[in-house]
Amino acid sequence: MTSRVNVLVEHYIAHIHFPEVSGAEHLEMLQLRDKILSVENSLASADKRALAIADRRLIKSANEFYAELSRFINFDDHRKSQQIPPRRWWYLDVLAPLAFLCVFCVLCG
Repeated sequence: MTSRVNVLVEHYIAHIHFPEVSGAEHLEMLQLRDKILSVENSLASADKRALAIADRRLIKSANEFYAELSRFINFDDHRKSQQIPPRRWWYLDVLAPLAFLCVFCVLCG
């Protein structure tokens, strides 16, 4: 199971480094983050640290990710239609206008 988890984390991290790709790829990234959440407690410490860094980068780059994703989905409609529970990565539409505050944000470290 550990190698599978590592692969998921590695793929997620790779996605985070390319905010300029299509919204469809970003949607896959958010779905991948959901999969990681389901195994997050079993991650090795190094994977948890890498995941936390990637999550912070996603939040800091929320504007860029949101710009591409908003061409592909309406976040509010998508969250409602897919019954997505409150998870910060599914709220880039809310976080994007606040991204400039990340210097002071607890979530961003």
